[in-house]
Amino acid sequence: MVEVQRAPATLNGERDRPVATVVIVPWQHFWLTRACLESVYAFTPQPFELIYVDGNSPRRVRSYLEREARRRNFTLLRSNRYLTSSEAHNLALPYVSGDYVAFIDNGTLVSPGWLESLLDCARETGAWAVGPLYCNGDLRNMRVYSAAPDLRIVEDNGKRRLHETAPGAGKLAADVRGSLQRSPCGYVKSHCLLTTKAVLDRYGPFDEAYTNYQDSRDFCLWIQENGGSIYFEPRAIAVIVTPPPFAWGDLPMYLLRWSDAWLQPSIRHFARRWRIDADDYMLLGGVRFRDVERRKLFHLLIGAAYRLGGRRGAQAARRLVDYAFSHVLEPTIVKRLERERLRSRSIETSTATMPVASSESI
Repeated sequence: MVEVQRAPATLNGERDRPVATVVIVPWQHFWLTRACLESVYAFTPQPFELIYVDGNSPRRVRSYLEREARRRNFTLLRSNRYLTSSEAHNLALPYVSGDYVAFIDNGTLVSPGWLESLLDCARETGAWAVGPLYCNGDLRNMRVYSAAPDLRIVEDNGKRRLHETAPGAGKLAADVRGSLQRSPCGYVKSHCLLTTKAVLDRYGPFDEAYTNYQDSRDFCLWIQENGGSIYFEPRAIAVIVTPPPFAWGDLPMYLLRWSDAWLQPSIRHFARRWRIDADDYMLLGGVRFRDVERRKLFHLLIGAAYRLGGRRGAQAARRLVDYAFSHVLEPTIVKRLERERLRSRSIETSTATMPVASSESI
């Protein structure tokens, strides 16, 4: 069952209807929850609606969110299972109000003026979706993660393949930001994106067969297929914060996010949906990225191996970590986590017609 803590109604019995609803969903960890939420409230002028989707966060995070929901009057949706991005987005959709919807994940920090900049771009261009300048790294020395990325299906010698770019990746944001301009692009990432309620109504619920991050690719290709436009707005900055550090309570979600149990079905579904080979090089970039993220759990071991044996030592440690994930963690811990998650999902689905919990019961 999904627990719902709603923002209170106004005195006239109707909820305020702001221009935009901000939806925060789980990504790969929970330790940045407070910083993410506080960045939204610090850098997003009122009025706006906020919906926070909490998927089985640790007890201390859950308690914090419940307190903040009461204090700040936002809608808190709580599921007692770990959620994929598509599942979390779909839980929020029935509660969305306003003409625009901004999705961010709980591992992203927003910057001053982020929402106004995205809204201005959407209004002035008629874009169906708008994305910011994606950055990562140290907040005092941010580097570009992606600026105006391209995404499309191309024909290559009669064969369909996925084409994707990440312009500016790795460059210091301070060095390139002044040269960036608003422009059409092919891709907005689920870390932070703005779209419209009308587009979401037309798109329908997010495809929950995408258990990993192929959902945002699917959304953007659908927009292109249906004649819509996607824009990049560099005045808005979203900073994607990744581990380390790690919190013990984050490990189950992190293991699931970067598991084959979530990645491989998502790759296969995307390949069928867009009629490309499942072994497409760009599509399999998810596997390479998965390995990088998994190894972060053992960054101390890999660092020690590098100090002792240089590059060869570090490479040997990476191979050991990859083997441990594939032959030990995936078939044991991850398999059990996903089995329990799916069982909870089945129970949640079977009780979907029952009344949800009121804010007093949370």
